[in-house]
Order: sequence, then structure tokens, then C-alpha cells
Amino acid sequence: MEATAITVRAPATSANVGTGFDCLGLALDLFASVTVSFGEMEQPPGGDAGEAMAVSAARAFYERIGRAPPAGIAARYTVAIPLGRGLGASAVARVAGILAANEREGRPLDADACLALAASLEGHPDNACPALFGGVQVCVATDGGHARVPCRYPAGLRVALLIPDHAMPTAEARRLLPDAYGREDAVGTSARLGLLVAALAAGRVDLLDEATRDRFHQPWRASLFPPLYDVFDAARGAGAHAAWLSGAGSSVAAFAPPGAERAVAAAMLAALEAAGMAGRTLVTRIAPTGAEVATVESLDS
Repeated sequence: MEATAITVRAPATSANVGTGFDCLGLALDLFASVTVSFGEMEQPPGGDAGEAMAVSAARAFYERIGRAPPAGIAARYTVAIPLGRGLGASAVARVAGILAANEREGRPLDADACLALAASLEGHPDNACPALFGGVQVCVATDGGHARVPCRYPAGLRVALLIPDHAMPTAEARRLLPDAYGREDAVGTSARLGLLVAALAAGRVDLLDEATRDRFHQPWRASLFPPLYDVFDAARGAGAHAAWLSGAGSSVAAFAPPGAERAVAAAMLAALEAAGMAGRTLVTRIAPTGAEVATVESLDS
């Protein structure tokens, strides 16, 4: 069979958004391009972890549809999203691998089946769902698959990102979480998640700060990132509507009004540097669209 290379563009994501632990995420207007090539000659494994995830996801797709994969599958990032920073890099890689293989085989899986496969590889859907569909997404695993609902949000929202130099591996950040929560913490966080979704839909940016103050994961993960709450305070002091630990960290994301996003980013970086740490900032917005197949090329066999 003729070899092919399929390029998928997929957005970085920011999951949890404070109180939406494991169920809420948004796509960022920061796209990676992942080219997955398929051939009959076995390919040596690459050294890039994200590229290896894309290859593994493509192979999982073939297992899912009950077909043998091509002997040679390889992947290449042309724009990288850093791993271990809470920006959905693993979801981007896995979504790209699945969509590329699905395209090659004539799209036997619909969008929801692709989501189910990506979420199973990720362990939860909060990054995979916005990576696939864009926008702000609530997604919950159910007995029959996944229930997902896109959320409305104010069109003018900007997202300021602080990306520290140090990584916070998701597995390590997840191990810190308690096995059980008290009633006050559970009720307080779930109530604020409802407030967050409603405030975004209604354009009530004045409520976003309160709505993102969670008790499920950020207080525990702060032990891996001691300046976290100082960074939050700096963001709010510079005009942010809200700030949160993006995914499992280490990045911090903040909603900002137009015109204030660069000041918010600079304030977060200053707080990080005051703690003796280094990083960089990006200013972006919510991406309304998710992953898409960009190009399909035939290669010499």
C-alpha cells in the first residue's frame, strides 16, 4: 500500500479552569502541527515523547477498529507544545495520532468515538475534548461513553499564560490528591463549578474569580509549585478576572480583559521570578475550533 503522511493541527488546552477538575477544559489559540506517516517499512522509535504518544495513539486506533496497523508509523511535531506544563501536550499528540489514522482508513470512527479513544488513553476527557472540538467544553465519562456540552463564553476574553521552566508531571501531581474530601470542600467546589459555567455563559466576568477558587486540586498541587498563590494574586492585581493552575501544572492561566493581558502576563512572571524561578509568558485567546486534518500527502513507497 502506498505510504502516506497526514498532518493534523490541534490546539493546546487548559483543563480544570480552577473548579472544573477532570471535566472542564478550553482550547487555546496555540496550535501544534503533528505529521503522522504510514508505510510498510518499520520505523525506528524517535526520542521525542510527544511524537511517541502520537504513534502509540495511531496504533491504539487500529486496535480499536480491529485492523493490523502498518508496519511503519512515525510522527513529527512541526510546532511543539511543552510536555509537563499543563497545556494538553499529551492530548494534542494522541488526538493527532487518532485523527491521522482515522483519516487514512476512511474515517470509520465518528467524532465521539475518537473522543472516547483519546480520553481512554489520557485517563480523563478534560484535555482531549477541547483539543478535538475547540471552545470551552464540559465532558463527563458516562456508562455509555461521554456526555459533552460546549459552553458559551465572552468573545473578548483573553488568556494570559505563565509557563515556568520546570515541569510538573501529571502522574506526580495526581498522586498528591487525597482519596476523600470533606463535605464543605466538596459542596464549595461543586457549587463554584456551576457558578463558573453560568458566569461564562452570561458574560459575568465579575464572578469568574470566585467561581475558579477550588478546593479539590490546587491547594494540594501548590506543594510542587510554592509560588502558585502569589502568582494568582499578581494576576488579579494586574487586572485578571481569574487565574488557575492549568491542568496539573506547572503553567498558570488567567482570564484577562482586552488590553490587560500583557500586564497580567508580566505580573505573573514577576511573581515567579521573585520566588527564584524562571519561565516565559504567552498571550492568547480561546480557540473556537479544535483539531482538523490539514494535509494528506502521498509519499514514495
